[in-house]
Amino acid sequence: MKKKLDWIGVGQFVAFLMSVFVIIRDTFKEVKVGIEIIQWLAEDGREFFVETLTQLGDKFIKTQRVKVLSDTVIMVNLDVAPKLPFDGAEIEKNEGCGWVKIEKREDGLYVDDRKVVLYLSERQKGGQTIKGYELRDEFTGKLVLHPNILDALMEHFHLIPEDWKKDENGNTRYIFFWAVIFRNSDGDLFVRCLNWDGSRWFWNYRWLDIDFNSDNPAAVCAS
Repeated sequence: MKKKLDWIGVGQFVAFLMSVFVIIRDTFKEVKVGIEIIQWLAEDGREFFVETLTQLGDKFIKTQRVKVLSDTVIMVNLDVAPKLPFDGAEIEKNEGCGWVKIEKREDGLYVDDRKVVLYLSERQKGGQTIKGYELRDEFTGKLVLHPNILDALMEHFHLIPEDWKKDENGNTRYIFFWAVIFRNSDGDLFVRCLNWDGSRWFWNYRWLDIDFNSDNPAAVCAS
């Protein structure tokens, strides 16, 4: 069977070429370079041109947050700067690097083939609460999830497991991504979270001086 031509893709490629042409034309015009540079790029300037394109490609890859591999698998870049929870926020701690594979399977979500579990401290169970500062100390050695994964899930919410919405008692879960801790100008620390509001997914953040209860699990990779 003959393959159909992807006219949308063709149109996007032509639009891209046009925009690149305009950028090149305007840049050369600004530095007073004419069409004679084309021959130079094909000869003496070729090595420099290829090196520049390679650097541009590398820089582009480093800024990409998500690659879609299939309906159930995406790659997420943990090297990209995390989105800040509020204006003026700074990063206190950032754990995680490189690209990780996020996969939705029948039994839940996986990161690099490790299942994600919703972790509760013993001090969060049975009606107990624990301050965020104390809870943070319990994650030493645990593979807590990065908020770049949170943002990727917000863009591809079909990957989020259904049981992340509510716990077994019907209470809304606020799922925390502890790999990055943020601070404000006063030095107060915050962590970002994901929750279902009854109609769609939202992200939020919480001050570590507030109590965390059984509705506030951490997204952690199983060991």
